[in-house]
Amino acid sequence: MRIDMGPARTLVLTSVLALAACGDGGAATATGTAKDTTTTPAATPSTSATTTDTTSTSTAAAPADIPAGAGTATTVDLDGDGAPDTLWLADVDGTRELGVATTAHGTSSVEFTSAAPQSAVASAAVLASGAPTVLLNTGRSVQLYVYRVENPGLVPVDGVTGGQYSFSLGFTDYGTGLTCEEQSDGLHLYGENATSDEASTWTVERTEVTVSAEHSVAQNGEPETVGTGLANDDPQVEAARGTTCGDAAQAAEPM
Repeated sequence: MRIDMGPARTLVLTSVLALAACGDGGAATATGTAKDTTTTPAATPSTSATTTDTTSTSTAAAPADIPAGAGTATTVDLDGDGAPDTLWLADVDGTRELGVATTAHGTSSVEFTSAAPQSAVASAAVLASGAPTVLLNTGRSVQLYVYRVENPGLVPVDGVTGGQYSFSLGFTDYGTGLTCEEQSDGLHLYGENATSDEASTWTVERTEVTVSAEHSVAQNGEPETVGTGLANDDPQVEAARGTTCGDAAQAAEPM
């Protein structure tokens, strides 16, 4: 049984590019370089805590193949057929799985692991670039996936240095969360980083994260400062602790 501990509130002082949390292997941060998050402690979703998230290959199946007892949520159209799709999380014979059931291309899933005590949650959004993204929050980090219509399946997105791209949630020195901003062309994804000084005022930086045209690689843009001298309860500081993109419902892993 996993304990639901709620979102992490610890913020880390950082000056690394992974400002926002994505380890370049996943890190959108407002300052320097991202980190990979699949094979090494600093690069895996285990972020400096103990979340070692890994993925397996995707397997296509019919929507009816969503495991019994899975936590599900109706989400955005991920396969481009104009109909909403379904996210799910389940324990399948002792293996934790994240899956997508689409209306036109069946169901696919990936395995993941995490040493964090809380249950995982998943959300999805289609970015302005057209990338159908899925975000898996395991408590200490958020891993980035995309749904590909070609050879239909849910697959992890790598950073430019290799390794799955992830956003830290304050458990490493490269970010405190993520957010999305609606612009004229659609949703833009950002890694966020909030740091405090001796006077207990906060600075928030963010770095846009773009997913390549073939949806295989995530890359950090230039970091920017979006707020300085902020109080702990300032909306910009709270936003820097975010874990979702857009307003689609989240699927929760069964306890």
